[in-house]
Amino acid sequence: MVHSVEIVRNPLYPPSEPPEDVVYWFMGEYLENYSVDVTVVHMDLTDEGVDGWCLRESDYEFIIQIEESLEGKHYKQTLLHEMYHVLQHLMNIPRCEMCAHLSEQINLDRFKDTM
Repeated sequence: MVHSVEIVRNPLYPPSEPPEDVVYWFMGEYLENYSVDVTVVHMDLTDEGVDGWCLRESDYEFIIQIEESLEGKHYKQTLLHEMYHVLQHLMNIPRCEMCAHLSEQINLDRFKDTM
């Protein structure tokens, strides 16, 4: 299956590590049977009081908004959290914040083991 990833960066807050590595790892682990387009947009989410959002644009197209000032472990965990919501959408699993939260550290550890 074909995966497409687009990253929209804020030049004032460039990600400390390439987000593509995390996104492609998640897709390979969980979404290999789906053709998915994911756009990761780094932006100021402080007014919303969240670190990230997952927006479904169509059946296989998603926009993930990530707080532009996040770095390191918190950045990766948030990205993995939002990618878990992509998985929930694709599998028609009810959106569960607790499940996405619990998956963060598990997937971060699994991702680190591949590096």
